[in-house]
Amino acid sequence: ALAHEIRNPLGSISGSIEIIREAPGLGEDERRLCEIIRHEVARLNDLVGDMMDLARPRPPNVTVVDLVRVARDVIDLAQKGGRAENDVPLRYEGPEQLTVDADAGQVRQVVWNLVRNAIQASAAGVPVTVRVGYDRNHEPFVEVLDRGVGIAPDMRGRLFDAFVTTRAHGVGIGLAVVKQIADAHDALIEVDAAPEGGACFRVVLTGRAT
Repeated sequence: ALAHEIRNPLGSISGSIEIIREAPGLGEDERRLCEIIRHEVARLNDLVGDMMDLARPRPPNVTVVDLVRVARDVIDLAQKGGRAENDVPLRYEGPEQLTVDADAGQVRQVVWNLVRNAIQASAAGVPVTVRVGYDRNHEPFVEVLDRGVGIAPDMRGRLFDAFVTTRAHGVGIGLAVVKQIADAHDALIEVDAAPEGGACFRVVLTGRAT
């Protein structure tokens, strides 16, 4: 009920700001303010979605899912809004196709949350990489690498706890949702330092290869 009450005005704000953005004679400063509003509405909407996912988990609806398609779709979506639209490049590395038995929507949510975190951890002009492949045990994985400040050792054990965050303006729900979905799929989550600095979050879908 709370999510519904929040999302209704967010939808009105979002629709209104899109109309204002297209108004003739709008100055550059006004357009920049519209962009700020649009990005903040999207951020609030994501937060409400994360809260709903965390509070009302559902069992996976398992089908055949192309991890590559999911990764590319998330990249495309991220590039249409937020910082990735303006100053954080996103790139994909991996095969043209890799299928697994999983819940398509939940896997997409995992990749989206990890990409969103990576973008927030990144400086302008520094790329974020989404990689799909098989590990040494031939288990399928998807990983997201950034070149931010990395994860402090004392935070690694608490990263996936709800309401624990390393960011000043973070809430600490996104990674908790990632862990919840991974557990439902019996997947492993690995967190390491990225080769070029920053953090690497890898989700290994053990036993899910098709």
